[in-house]
Amino acid sequence: MKLPRAAKIGLVVTGVGVLIFLGVAIWMRTARTTVADFPVPMHPGRISQDFTVDYDAIYTMSVQVDRNIPATTASCLLGGEKPEVDTAMACKNTPALLRFSWELFRDGQASGTGTSAEMGSSSFTDKTLDITIVSFPARKNHKYTAELKFDQDASTLKFLPPRVRIDLDIFNREDFIFAGAGFDSVGLALCLVGGTMFLVSFLRARSRTKNALTTSP
Repeated sequence: MKLPRAAKIGLVVTGVGVLIFLGVAIWMRTARTTVADFPVPMHPGRISQDFTVDYDAIYTMSVQVDRNIPATTASCLLGGEKPEVDTAMACKNTPALLRFSWELFRDGQASGTGTSAEMGSSSFTDKTLDITIVSFPARKNHKYTAELKFDQDASTLKFLPPRVRIDLDIFNREDFIFAGAGFDSVGLALCLVGGTMFLVSFLRARSRTKNALTTSP
């Protein structure tokens, strides 16, 4: 039986919907949200990390420590200059062994400096306490370098070395998630419309064929 034109259109529409689903799935699996991830050396020294980004967006440098470490203690170890930390009291017995200075370069040109003591907000995940050090705008097709200088020996600390990460900012990540969900919704709608068009047209054509066969002499 030859497929009706409407059934062929339905197949095409369904195919477009499936392609959108596949495209979103591939995009979500290959999108880089973390562009740098390395451990704190736990001894005096300098680290230089090159990275590039895939999106023109805001990126965040953060320090990840074991979530069992109290936020105030982690804050003191990094410098303890957050407004909510009374450095004269809370950090009295916690030296800033993890404090570091950082410098950011874009295409070899300095674009920002600071220290871990100028930290921002913090948040918990299942296994870590993430402390934001700095957020900065970055653009693709440029080469970036983060240089970190550690002055203290932190080898006496009895926990796994924290990690420094540079990630796509959480709000930008949410934008990508919403965009992916939006495209998935479009793909689902096309699959439903195309599948309905194909099924209805195919069943009608089949019914007409049966009626023609039963009424023929």
